[in-house]
Amino acid sequence: MDSNYKKILATDAPADFVGRTPELDALRRHAGGANQARGLLFLSAPAVGASEILKQTYDRLFHEKGDVVPFYFAVQESDKTAKNCAARFLNAFIAQIIAFRQDAQILDVALDLGEVAEHAAPEDAEWIERLVAACQSENRLDNDRAFVRNCLSAPLRAAAEGANVFVMLDNLHEAESLSGEIDLFGQIKEIFSRSNAPFVLAGRRRYLLKESLTGNAKLTDAEVLTVEPLDFSDACLLTEKLAAKYAVEINEPTRDLMVRQFAGNPTFIEFMMSAANTQRVEFDSFQRVEQIYADEIFGGRIAKFYDALFRQIAPRIEIQREIVELFHDGLAAENEKMPIEAWLRRFGADAHAAYRTVALLNSHEIIRLSSNLVEPMAENEVLSDYVTARYRLEIAAENRASTVGAMLSQFLRRAPQTMAKFYREKSAIGLRELLAHFNRQETPLYLLDYSIYKELLEAAENAGDHAETITLPRVIYTAHTAAFYPPFGQVTDKTRSAVAFTFEDNADADETIWLAAEIESKLEASPEKAEFWCDRLEMVALTCGFRKYKIWLIAPEGFAPAAMETLRQRSAFGSNRRQVERLAEFLQAAADINQNPAANEYEIIVPMGDDSELIAANAIEEIARRHHFAPKAINQIKTALVEACINATEHSLSPDRKIYQKFVVEKDRIIVTISNRGLRLTDKQAEEFAPVEGRRGWGLKLMKTLMDEVKFEQVDDGTRISMTKYLK
Repeated sequence: MDSNYKKILATDAPADFVGRTPELDALRRHAGGANQARGLLFLSAPAVGASEILKQTYDRLFHEKGDVVPFYFAVQESDKTAKNCAARFLNAFIAQIIAFRQDAQILDVALDLGEVAEHAAPEDAEWIERLVAACQSENRLDNDRAFVRNCLSAPLRAAAEGANVFVMLDNLHEAESLSGEIDLFGQIKEIFSRSNAPFVLAGRRRYLLKESLTGNAKLTDAEVLTVEPLDFSDACLLTEKLAAKYAVEINEPTRDLMVRQFAGNPTFIEFMMSAANTQRVEFDSFQRVEQIYADEIFGGRIAKFYDALFRQIAPRIEIQREIVELFHDGLAAENEKMPIEAWLRRFGADAHAAYRTVALLNSHEIIRLSSNLVEPMAENEVLSDYVTARYRLEIAAENRASTVGAMLSQFLRRAPQTMAKFYREKSAIGLRELLAHFNRQETPLYLLDYSIYKELLEAAENAGDHAETITLPRVIYTAHTAAFYPPFGQVTDKTRSAVAFTFEDNADADETIWLAAEIESKLEASPEKAEFWCDRLEMVALTCGFRKYKIWLIAPEGFAPAAMETLRQRSAFGSNRRQVERLAEFLQAAADINQNPAANEYEIIVPMGDDSELIAANAIEEIARRHHFAPKAINQIKTALVEACINATEHSLSPDRKIYQKFVVEKDRIIVTISNRGLRLTDKQAEEFAPVEGRRGWGLKLMKTLMDEVKFEQVDDGTRISMTKYLK
């Protein structure tokens, strides 16, 4: 389907909506009845863009005009009561049915229930009139419960009349905010659990999971789809699109910093871009990013976002301040967890209201509530900064100017640390993921024992001839070591160490816990370093009560002979990074850990004309030769590149007279991208380029002949061609 269709409910244009293809595809499959379960729980953390995914799904189904009639509805705090919410539900449902059958413009007009029903298509008019009459009758009789049930049952009535309605109910966690005796979410569960048509229930993950499995009606058979924050590459792409939307200049370091600092949260990244646009500031340095961030924390959109959330959770300012102080105290305490009673006592004598406040804080992920212990969500740096700012201004009554200055200084110091942590994580092996692939495989011992591996290398022996093997354990559960022993996080990044629980076929056998860590060492690790890390991991085992354990250390260059002797005395394994990479290949686990090497990338900019395309041709020839492409393939790549440059020169009318080229070399291919500013040429126009002289101007047809894949794209201000050649 054309991605340039008009928005209906969505906020973003289809072309600007990135990184959510898996979720969109899953929702559309569910709408088509692909899942055996009728219900789908669509779970999300706050502000990760779940509502936009649902609205994008609605728009796509609407424009497809297939058999599926989409319906989207979001519960709002402003509904106040279940009855008000149900009345708005019915109005929205009938309006969206009519819009789908006739004209989307009806959704832009505020009509009451009777006026909307008058616009119904002939095939829907009768059942809509009966439905409206039944609801109005219950309303006149003040039978609120019956009124709510009739309104919410509208999609089921439509299905009985032959309308294949796909219901998406959003923001269901807001049902907690509604007053009155009617349990809105309970009614929704009871009604839609009887539905034969697919439906989606969306909202905060903690609330939705808990409520779907409690009460009289339980959604135990529903499928579950969780919306995670955008991954790094998608978040980077989104940041670039938002920067273009708000006309804010960014560079790769500042883009990466924002993606990491906001953990891929699209809402907060857009807040930053909007603020920069308003202040006419470019994000050309970490300092500019953190200055805008400080403004956002001290009264900007981020502050307003959390202000509104705190008001919703606790309308009284005194309770908000109690929350701020308790959260801040939890951050400062060595043990962040506090008994729930300590929080409840601070919220006043009304036990029901106090517990409701704690429940809302948990649903909105301000705190984490487990086993009657409360801990602040300290890993959310933005939330922690917001609370710290409020604490220092409202509780500690510090001077605003000095507080802003001190926290801005903190943000500036933290920025390079944030990126350094990111770089370390990117370079980590992925021990937790690797250990998860252990499943009693017979494995060459040289892949774990550095002494044997080094002997084989020094003797230039074929590793495949080394017969000694080891049976790996069957791993049933893995986690980062810091999850078991938080102080371990002070020694190394959490991604560089893991704990694995194993399962023995013999029920009487004691399980062996594997404790693995990736350590830093420029040369072969010394015995002192091996001793240090063994001591640290043994402390974890002792603290956690692991009776039987195996230590596995990985150093980039392996271990000195004396260090290997230390490890043998501890019954520990020692490996270098190359061994682990080969072990991952042996276990077919390379795709699940950080063993896919980053592509080699080269970029050049050449002026148009004067045969400058030959400079690019010489560059790509050297690059392709370095990566072992065959001479014939190199000549084909060069010819295609020259042709693309000539076409850009002669047909683009480029204002800056420059050609931007990028060469990306992956394990099995080279991708050549040529882009320019100027006229946006269509694929058809490129095919029709007439020859100019000799081989010049043969167009896209020649490029497709020479390369394995060619993609022609229109960009905002010009044209981009991507050409791929595989290493065969």
